Amino acid sequence: MKTFEYHNYYEILQVSPNAGKDQIRHAYRQALDIYDEESVATYALFSDRQRKTLMAAIETAFQTLVDDDKRDAYDQMLIDTGELNAAAFSSRIRRMPSAGLDVDSATREESFRRWVSKRAEEPEMRQRIEAILSGPRLSGPQLKALREAYGIEFNDIYALTRINSDVMKAIEADRFEDLPATVYLKQFLKSYAQILQIDPVHVVDSYLETMESGTLER
Repeated sequence: MKTFEYHNYYEILQVSPNAGKDQIRHAYRQALDIYDEESVATYALFSDRQRKTLMAAIETAFQTLVDDDKRDAYDQMLIDTGELNAAAFSSRIRRMPSAGLDVDSATREESFRRWVSKRAEEPEMRQRIEAILSGPRLSGPQLKALREAYGIEFNDIYALTRINSDVMKAIEADRFEDLPATVYLKQFLKSYAQILQIDPVHVVDSYLETMESGTLER
């Protein structure tokens, strides 16, 4: 039997490759209820570390399968690697988004932010956040460590902020020479801080101080 980390996204959410978005959203909510740390049914089955891994996998699976482009690419990968046959997807019809409000995008953003908010309330995350905010300066590696502690991927941030991964990697590595103009960097840092549930003003001001100091030293 495959362990959880070796299941594909359809198996993780327990839906068929032809499942519609409503089915996927329903399965996602059920999975959160089942594997949540407050779940009586699975409380004794997983360690905190295992539970966090499960929740991150569930979130990644959901974010991928409710996004048409990501899902198409993922399905093709499953076909190319031989994990699933193309016939498994034959009856799924891709629906073009209707004009007006993108309900799926709104749902993804709401669920993602709700998940991050809940993670931010955990004692371990609160300690990490307080440690970062209490320091004299803020560095990119500190932001990276916090992002990874949440289990947030670059594609999650891009989906909500449109900050591309090259900029994110430059910020997290303190590669100041590769960063955009300050006016844009401030907005990127603000959006990044909001994703991580930390004070945007502090993040912007403190990171810019670190950047100025680092630039002068070089």
